[in-house]
Amino acid sequence: MKKSKKWPWILAAVLLFLILGGAGTVYGLGVYRYRECFLRGTIINGVDCGDKKPAEVSVILDSRLQNYTLEVSGRNPENPAENTVIGVIRPEDVELHRKDTDQLVGEIFAQQNAFRWVEMLWKDGRSYEFDQDVVFDEELLKKALEGWDACGEERTIAPKDASISEYSPEENAYHLLSEEAGTKMDPEKALPVIGDALCALEAKVDVESTGCYNEPAVTLKDRALNEAVETANKWLSAKISYDWYGTEITVGPEELSQWVSIEDEKPCLDEEAVAEFVQEMAKEADPNGHYYTFRTTLGVDVNLKCITGWTTDCEKEAQELSELIRQGAAVEEREPVSATHNYVQFRNGVGNSYVEVDITNQHVYLYYKGQLIIDSDCVTGDVASGNATPEGIFALKFKERDRVLVGPDYESFVSYWMPYYRGYGLHDATWRRVFGGRIYLNNGSHGCVNLPTETAQTLYNSIGTGYPVVCYYYPEGQNPAEQPEEEGPVEENEIRGQW
Repeated sequence: MKKSKKWPWILAAVLLFLILGGAGTVYGLGVYRYRECFLRGTIINGVDCGDKKPAEVSVILDSRLQNYTLEVSGRNPENPAENTVIGVIRPEDVELHRKDTDQLVGEIFAQQNAFRWVEMLWKDGRSYEFDQDVVFDEELLKKALEGWDACGEERTIAPKDASISEYSPEENAYHLLSEEAGTKMDPEKALPVIGDALCALEAKVDVESTGCYNEPAVTLKDRALNEAVETANKWLSAKISYDWYGTEITVGPEELSQWVSIEDEKPCLDEEAVAEFVQEMAKEADPNGHYYTFRTTLGVDVNLKCITGWTTDCEKEAQELSELIRQGAAVEEREPVSATHNYVQFRNGVGNSYVEVDITNQHVYLYYKGQLIIDSDCVTGDVASGNATPEGIFALKFKERDRVLVGPDYESFVSYWMPYYRGYGLHDATWRRVFGGRIYLNNGSHGCVNLPTETAQTLYNSIGTGYPVVCYYYPEGQNPAEQPEEEGPVEENEIRGQW
């Protein structure tokens, strides 16, 4: 039987069909596969995605955050001068993940042509890059921050405002105390700073200088604080030296430190304390009410009370002293404001200018700067009728011409009237022809010092308001006029009239 010549062709055709069918099947299976997977050679954000489904690729891309941490540095909670790591943020703490990974991967996969899978077996694949935001749960981040020591009360240090020191006796001054930084971080303020670092996937962030801490509200530059210290120190620098009727008194640091203070960041001067000081000094140094030793013309020391003439106007002096303190003034030999403004100042005595009335010996002397101007007899208050002239140290109140002196039982015209205490004064007495002796014992005046007209005129023309008038009786047995003179006369420049 002769073989057919078509058989090889048929066999070849069958083989070709089988080959082509198998290849088509393989190709078809490849197309089917790559409709679910990325083609080989596909790179997304550096990740080889070939033969991987989009969901797998998303997991791989997101998984790269698993080992990410953010190290947060700031002030050591227990030492504001030291910078240290105060906390670490991990993805799981705040649910940190990439935003829209599935969507972005899906968009790339949608561009893929599965029918080109065979071509990708020998050709280079495609590489894709996309920017992808990172998101997290802000509430979880805030909760994480609040759990750190740096945000708690227990271990942190509160900020301290700049302030004013206590008074320093050594410096006689106040000074500013610097503010102190706090170590407590404010979670609300730190949240955006740390959040930005998370979104940028930074490895470290330092919040020290980002305004995340509760800083002092008042610093050394605070104007009110500086003005308060400057003003108080100006007041403390004042120095007022007094010649308080002969008593030397200095107002300085010892007193001012008790009067000047700073309260509620404002300088304060205790004016009540200043007024009390003036009153105490007036009580101590004002002559009125005090006893002094006076040496008479006849050389005997008599103890006399200063009754009127030199007193401090405490209210006005306290006002002026307070003002001097506010000026930070330096004053030497200040005299206090006198309640009797025109009186001659009293300096531990009447000095060397005064009127001396020796009641015992019925004699009047006038001294001016140590020189004897008048030496005259007089008549003083009637002792028998109870009108004796009071003794003491006085000051001339004023002087007046042509005055009618009126009393319960008299009216007397005088040409020269010089009162020095209440209704007592020195004046002429034209109704008398004789002065001196012992007239005053039974036929004296109503208490005034009667003088010859010529003497009264000279006296009137020689003295003025405030001129000291010293009246005295010799103690019994001490009147030099009744004792034999054993020593020579007292020299004119001796301590007469001094205290």
